Amino acid sequence: MRLKILPAVWIAICAAAVLAAQSAPPRANPAAPVTNSAPAASPMQHHRAKPAPPVTAAIFDATGIGSPVVLDKNWRVGVSSDLSVSSPAFNDSGWAIRDALPSIGEVPDEDTIAPPPAAPTPAKKPGSAKKQGAAPTSPPQASPAPATPSTSSRRYAWFRLHIELAPHHGPLSLLVELPVSNGTQMVWGSPGLSPTVFVNGNEIKPEGSHGDAPDEYQPISRLYNLNLDPSETSLTLVVRVIYSAFGKDAYTGFFANHTIYLGNEPDLQKELNLWSDRSFFERLLNLIYSILLGVLALFLFALYFSEKDHPEYLWLALHELTAAPIGFIELAGSNARLTAFFSATLVLQLLVISAYLFFEFLVAFLSLKRRWYIRALRYTAPILLGIGPALLFLFHRGAIPYFAAIFIGSGLWMLGWSIFVFGTLIAAALRRNFEAGLFLVPMGFSVVAIADAVIGNALHGGQPGASYISPLTLQAGPIPIHVSIIGGYAGILVIVLIVFFRYRRVQRDKEHATNELAAARGVQELLIPQEKLATPGFEVDSIYSPASEVGGDFFHVQTIGRDGLLVVIGDVAGHGLRAAMNVSLLMGALRRMQDRSPSRILQGLNRVLTGTDSFTTCQALWFGANGEMIIANAGHLPPYLNSQEIALPGSLPLGVLNEITYEESRFFLHLGDRVLMLSDGVVEARHANGELFGFDRVRMMSQETAANLAEAAKSFGQQDDITVLTVRRDVEPGKLDAPAAVLSSALS
Repeated sequence: MRLKILPAVWIAICAAAVLAAQSAPPRANPAAPVTNSAPAASPMQHHRAKPAPPVTAAIFDATGIGSPVVLDKNWRVGVSSDLSVSSPAFNDSGWAIRDALPSIGEVPDEDTIAPPPAAPTPAKKPGSAKKQGAAPTSPPQASPAPATPSTSSRRYAWFRLHIELAPHHGPLSLLVELPVSNGTQMVWGSPGLSPTVFVNGNEIKPEGSHGDAPDEYQPISRLYNLNLDPSETSLTLVVRVIYSAFGKDAYTGFFANHTIYLGNEPDLQKELNLWSDRSFFERLLNLIYSILLGVLALFLFALYFSEKDHPEYLWLALHELTAAPIGFIELAGSNARLTAFFSATLVLQLLVISAYLFFEFLVAFLSLKRRWYIRALRYTAPILLGIGPALLFLFHRGAIPYFAAIFIGSGLWMLGWSIFVFGTLIAAALRRNFEAGLFLVPMGFSVVAIADAVIGNALHGGQPGASYISPLTLQAGPIPIHVSIIGGYAGILVIVLIVFFRYRRVQRDKEHATNELAAARGVQELLIPQEKLATPGFEVDSIYSPASEVGGDFFHVQTIGRDGLLVVIGDVAGHGLRAAMNVSLLMGALRRMQDRSPSRILQGLNRVLTGTDSFTTCQALWFGANGEMIIANAGHLPPYLNSQEIALPGSLPLGVLNEITYEESRFFLHLGDRVLMLSDGVVEARHANGELFGFDRVRMMSQETAANLAEAAKSFGQQDDITVLTVRRDVEPGKLDAPAAVLSSALS
């Protein structure tokens, strides 16, 4: 996981901007005068300049040396804007000779050297000049060389080597090898440009990937086919680089970053393959890290789809998936498969996107409240999407203001992001959040790695040819292990540990909740009748099917001697454990009541629920042995009598108001009459196409058994608890007295 995003963003922006500036072709200005005054030497230049070692010959003898041979002696070095320096006919006898050491001595700028003074003029008599019409003489001065078409407006450092070859030497090639670290690290400044090679005055293009335009790609070791005739025994090799007077790219450190071999192509190809292998091993841990990020992202996606109530898994999966390709993009850039500018831009864009995704992960991970700074970072994040296009269109007309706005806005966003991430994690760790504290471990490694890079560049980055070896790098054979990669793998380990601990905690909570639900269901089974009760004079049929482990529906059936039957049916709002506890509360209250009046029963249950922040629809019915039926309703679905819905006055559910009176409705049941009561889970059963089971289907199936009606609703698409209860008056004539009075109510 890449937690050092802010410094990486700034590094990539600087690298891309400098690279873009270098990749722009220089303006041709042949008429521009060349100054004849040498630039003032900085103290750094004088301090770092070294005297040239004594060299006795100016020709490199390669006649008796095998293949390949390192061209490490007798280089003539000069600084000039004259493009004719590449010609073998150019006179370099006055140039300084340098061996290929990591840091060579400085050489004078050929464009600023004054010509030798003219010979003294014979003395003349006073006034003779006036007589001859000659102008007064003045001391000789250095005059600039006139600009010619072979003069460039850009100054170059030139390295010329005269090589003597053996007769019949066969095909020869040149290998310019770079240090492996130059091709495998994102450097702080410019990645530099590839050198230009001339052989006997002819420019030689390198072989390999994109050899026709090497300056657009990150410098790599390259092979050059010299195309020499085997009979040629004299070779003038010229290497040209852009002139830089100081810093790590100074020409005085050229040989610290370039080793030049001459030999047969098969031998040099082997050397190049060895360099490629070393480069691959340098990046091996980064590639493995990228693969692990991809695997981890897939695992987190699977975890999210199994537990969708944890959005932090989704954000973290997207973060890892965005960061996973970076290692392969850097590999493609270091192998000159992608242009240096495009690869740096792509890496930068992925980094800032992953920064936003990590921000969203942190908000979900710590369940942070939506404070103003969180909303500010979220709603300004779209500016990050403009970084890549801004860099890619940097050289288009009018793009500079757009780039500046995007650059400043993104920089401010990343500053706010870094403050938020570090501040939030540290604050959470101080509150003893173990998981947040774990995330500080890889971030600590990243901070140390950044500090090491900053200090190393500050101490050694400005010295030509300086090679900084981090003391925080371990060498495991050909594989270097830096503290930054340790931080990356530590980040993956932290994520695995957090997911493991969270999974165990979630499973433990689920097990605890399952045990609680099982206990509640056991209590509910004791309270709600599971077996058919003896109900003299009536046939009772019931079915109860909760939508979850425990439900919110309930019913109560109680015989009062030979006087009649009391039935109460209800539906507590909600599902799960809380609804089950309210059911237990109501059923306990029902069992304590001695009243048989439906209205007073509902009033008593209403007092029990008042103040519980819950409401319940309920219906109480008294079935007298003489056929009398009394109903009081509290917002519940009306019952059906012989397939006809009974019209009841409207009323509020239980628990809404403290003191409320429920109206009673009286009916008479004949022998064989059947009353159907049900919960809203039956009519609200929903098909996959969105269609409801509805009242029409209930009415058509009202003469079916309770089990058949409940099963039809479940098969249609159960969404809520389902309860169906039927009561049929089934008493032989003459067993009971007829009622003194019969009160009827209209049936719908």
